[in-house]
Amino acid sequence: MSASTPGDGIPERFLDAASPAELERYLLTSAVEDWPRELWVQLRVLAVGRMQSSALTHETRLRWGRLALSAIAAMARLQTPQQTTADSARARAYMILEFGVSDSDAARDLPALCSEILRNLGVSLEAAERLTEDWRSAPRERMLQLRRIKSMLTPLLPLHALLKEGDPVFQETRSWMKLIPHLP
Repeated sequence: MSASTPGDGIPERFLDAASPAELERYLLTSAVEDWPRELWVQLRVLAVGRMQSSALTHETRLRWGRLALSAIAAMARLQTPQQTTADSARARAYMILEFGVSDSDAARDLPALCSEILRNLGVSLEAAERLTEDWRSAPRERMLQLRRIKSMLTPLLPLHALLKEGDPVFQETRSWMKLIPHLP
């Protein structure tokens, strides 16, 4: 089998590389067009691990973080929007905590992250509050809906201090975050 066939996995030379440069170029080729979900998951895990490696420079770690987000985006067609949002929120929240908020870096744009999460919650805050009242006896689908909401909101908890007063997106986000302890 050639190195570009989907069944091979991520080529070995990328798995040991500290720099993502060659992998970034490889991901622009047609070799990845038909990658199955498992390979995107493998790339996400690899990239998140490298993003969190304090042995690498900040710039290299940010590049790995963007690769993780690329893998998450590639998996979007294979999962619910809420799963994609939760996966992305975890990576982006880490990047914001570790490297700071940035208006010029979409991965570290806190207002955009909050807006994306709010857009994908799927219900109003009032409806979600009502749904949490008796979630233990709720049908399975409602429990899953509430779990998805929690999965999207939880990555924001460490960013709470960055949610400035007065910004409507941050105010709405803080209101939703108060619901987290009541979610399954």
